[in-house]
Amino acid sequence: MKFIGIDIGTSSICGVVYDSSSKETISITKPNNSNLTTSQTWKKEQDPTIIITTVIKLIEELRTQHPDIAGIGISGQMHGVLYINSKGCAISPLYIWQDGRGEQLYKNKESYATFLSKQTGYPLSTGFGLVTHFYNIKNKLVPDNAYKICTIMDYVGMTLTKTKEPITDVSNAAGLGIFDKYNLQFDEQALLKAGIDKDILPLLSKDNTPLGYYKGIPIYPAIGDNQAAFLGSVQDLNHSIHITVGTSSQLSVYTNEYIEIPALDTRPLPGGGYLLVGAALCGGCSFALLKNLVAETIVRCTGQKITDEKLYRIMLLAASEINNEENLQIETLFNGTRLNPNQRGRITNISLSNFTLGHLVKGFLNGICKELYNFYLQIPDNIKNNKKIWVGSGNAIRQNKLLCQIFEQQCGCKLQLSPNKEEAALGASLYCAQIMNCKEINRY
Repeated sequence: MKFIGIDIGTSSICGVVYDSSSKETISITKPNNSNLTTSQTWKKEQDPTIIITTVIKLIEELRTQHPDIAGIGISGQMHGVLYINSKGCAISPLYIWQDGRGEQLYKNKESYATFLSKQTGYPLSTGFGLVTHFYNIKNKLVPDNAYKICTIMDYVGMTLTKTKEPITDVSNAAGLGIFDKYNLQFDEQALLKAGIDKDILPLLSKDNTPLGYYKGIPIYPAIGDNQAAFLGSVQDLNHSIHITVGTSSQLSVYTNEYIEIPALDTRPLPGGGYLLVGAALCGGCSFALLKNLVAETIVRCTGQKITDEKLYRIMLLAASEINNEENLQIETLFNGTRLNPNQRGRITNISLSNFTLGHLVKGFLNGICKELYNFYLQIPDNIKNNKKIWVGSGNAIRQNKLLCQIFEQQCGCKLQLSPNKEEAALGASLYCAQIMNCKEINRY
């Protein structure tokens, strides 16, 4: 049997076909060109109509090659939210996880996210769907005919199945915020304290029934991209540590019991159990930030533009030529942290001999790895001591051997690369297949 998995990322949208008999996969990736121009740089919005169009093109392209599709699973960028009307149509942009409404000042010089966290007792960050919604309530930005909020992947599922009511998996519901992860339900009392009407929330998926059908193919509730990437990368659930570096970066480990750790996020895993997740707001985008600086410098000095591929080659070559050990100390916290969104990056230990392109490149990569490794140190020993398999995924990990080497040096481990390039889309297809009781499924 064959299954399609769709992953709606921030910068790209991927489709995978997984054959449960041969274990073979094929994938197609298209750019997510839905970014909207906004009046403030801290507003991060995308056009859901463009996303829907791209997803449908992907599915049709995959179905042309493989007409015998048994089911479709979906994953996508977590935390973001959009408004729909009673007819199931989007009436707002998608406010994505990078949106900065929640870090704007509200009362007593506190941010909206900080105020809402104190009101509800839940740790909340800017970009979380209910933080965005709270900001919109207070600033009278909620559309008059708003019926529900939902994630972009839930909206895609609705549109494909021509249904009007958003139904969300707990892995996505938890990403919206104010969600009781132990009892797996929204906290209605906390919502009441915050002045948020519970009726605007999507329904929770209670069983494994499909949302509906797209041209006769069942479509199942979407899952979070972090959880999907974990399912699509890790073979040994109980003994693995998963790191992924894309636009952002995460370190994830599985636990079968609910546990709270201040520096980590506890996320429900579809199928049962939880992931302890250290989520960095800057991962691969930190390195892209440095690349953009190099590109700008070259243009200003020479008037010539160089492709990103060539720029990255130049940067990595410069880093490989470093011989001295007087490294720059760089914290790649350019967009803050979940706990402190106002924190910023730093470059220290600058001397007369190490302020070079190569040292900057190496320092940036060290900073990306160090932030993830610091998350690992927060995991209780009784959970991490039996996890010895380090699995890496994401384009930044796959395409940057120096990043892998630095991570292995910092962590004292051997990093295995996930055998599949589009892990989140694969994880969505695997989860769909498992729901449909395909007992023969083995991930690889």
